[in-house]
Amino acid sequence: MTMDNEARNEMLAATATTSRMRRSVLRRAGFAIAVITACALFVQHGEAHKPITSKYTYNDDVFPIFKERCASCHVPGGIAPMSLMTYEEAFPWAESIRAELVAAHMPPATADDGFGEVAHARALTPKEVDVILTWASGGNPRGSLDQKLPTIELKNDWALGKPDVALPLPEEFTLAADKMEDSHEFVVPTGLAEAKWVRAVDLLPGNPAIVRSAVMFAKNAPEEILARWQPGQDPEPTPGAAFHLPAHADLVVRVRYKKTWSYEGKELKDRSTAGLYFAKPADTHELTSLPVASNEVPTTKGQSFAFTSTIDRDVQALALSPDQVPDNLTVQVEAVSPDGTRTPIIRFATRPEWKRRYWFAKPLTIRKGSKIEVKGVVGDPDLVAAAFGGPVSPEKTAAPAKVTLALDVVAAQERPTADRIRN
Repeated sequence: MTMDNEARNEMLAATATTSRMRRSVLRRAGFAIAVITACALFVQHGEAHKPITSKYTYNDDVFPIFKERCASCHVPGGIAPMSLMTYEEAFPWAESIRAELVAAHMPPATADDGFGEVAHARALTPKEVDVILTWASGGNPRGSLDQKLPTIELKNDWALGKPDVALPLPEEFTLAADKMEDSHEFVVPTGLAEAKWVRAVDLLPGNPAIVRSAVMFAKNAPEEILARWQPGQDPEPTPGAAFHLPAHADLVVRVRYKKTWSYEGKELKDRSTAGLYFAKPADTHELTSLPVASNEVPTTKGQSFAFTSTIDRDVQALALSPDQVPDNLTVQVEAVSPDGTRTPIIRFATRPEWKRRYWFAKPLTIRKGSKIEVKGVVGDPDLVAAAFGGPVSPEKTAAPAKVTLALDVVAAQERPTADRIRN
């Protein structure tokens, strides 16, 4: 469905606002082509001198941000391709850090501020962005040589504490020496004699260096995704809401493995563990997923699209996840009530390998007959290359694709019954 002129202008205006914000960030960082060239030479050869113009230092200003925001991945033994937890580890990557921030690729899978309210969106604050960009573009000063920073180690533990049931994957997986990435689907018997309400599902990687993501759902049940696991994104249990897991259900755990360059040519093994956290039936609404899907959308840079889906009952929406989406889209979702009232839900950018479930800061009441309106613009896949001053790929016309979002909801004024939990 093609977007009308008014909707297109509205979406392009939002995109222009984002572009102006990025240009403002560049101005604050003092970005220039000459600085990029000097950074590249410095990183590659150590021969070029970068004048110190940054008022921020790694020790005093940048390290606290990296420790708080990045240590779940950018730490020795983590899934990221480099650690940022010491000055020696971080400063060679300063230009890459700057480019990723300017392109809004890092931190990944964040939602836009000011359009809907998303819990734990993990976006950097404007002050944090300014500190990192100023440091990355301004000579990367270390700070006092005598200053001792704490050692940051990988934390690989249950974010919610010990689960009610821990389910080790049935066999060890080997990522072969000649492969950089692979996927495998495990079927794990839960051994549950009776049905349960599941408030959260987590994954504890056996080898955090290669477990890139996981999707978990019940086999032979309506395919509602129980959890989307990614490093650095803890499970978000919602009080009073849970998925129904039938008795004797098997849990399907679909894991994606990926090596970083430091493990190229090495054979690595993993045996992760899934964890189930139960809720009390008397206090629980059943959490179900409503698909919001398009027939097809364009995938060529700059093109826009729009589609809607009608809600057939009163619900409270708790979360949204991109089940099937192309990369590099800016997606905006609103609820439009029968009387025309609009409620912003979320605006986010789709990124390769980062499909997360976005939990809302508070439930959204959506009445029967409301429409979920989705608008989008195909973004620029060359943002990182452009931030480095690199070449832009030739324009290509790609085949249309489908977009499917899942809105996780509980039915208004409905609680599960004792009969339902026993079935």
